[in-house]
Amino acid sequence: MQFYIILLIAVIYMCSKALKFEKISRLEAVTLPFYALLMFLLSVTWDAQNILAMVVLLLLSVGIGWYQAIGAQVKDTDKFDRHGRPVKLLKKGRPYIIGWFLVFLVGIAVEILAGDSLGTHEILSELGDEIERDLFIFKFFSGDHAWYLWETTALSNLAFIYFLEQRFPNLRDAFKKTKSQKLKRGHNK
Repeated sequence: MQFYIILLIAVIYMCSKALKFEKISRLEAVTLPFYALLMFLLSVTWDAQNILAMVVLLLLSVGIGWYQAIGAQVKDTDKFDRHGRPVKLLKKGRPYIIGWFLVFLVGIAVEILAGDSLGTHEILSELGDEIERDLFIFKFFSGDHAWYLWETTALSNLAFIYFLEQRFPNLRDAFKKTKSQKLKRGHNK
């Protein structure tokens, strides 16, 4: 019972975060989606059945990312981060929350189609894991996910950012590497 109460509180908290303006970070918008994409590429078995599933998941993920972006709002500030990039505030909105749950449901559906029997406890445990990864970024790197979860997460997040950048072109400025970052890494451009 205590687990379900904690899970409910976490869902409410995560949803409330999406309804507030928060600073958008390069880590969340660029690094994590590309990390998930890399993990997908490293964990997938390249066979005919998986390739068909990959194509279907690609279409679903891009659709979810597009849907998540339609309700988002971006607010400019007059602040800059320590790398000289402008600080942008993002309010993800209700479509983002619905899309987040859709990604979760797609993962559950794929597991069921793959023949795994999932009970209520397993489903709620997966939901708890997803919420932890959303609330605590370091949990994202420690996850042991199936390839289809990595693919869905990566592509829906990349599509979300892509469609945000289409709606708000100046958003790219918040993600660009600055000259000082390039010099620190030994680039002299």
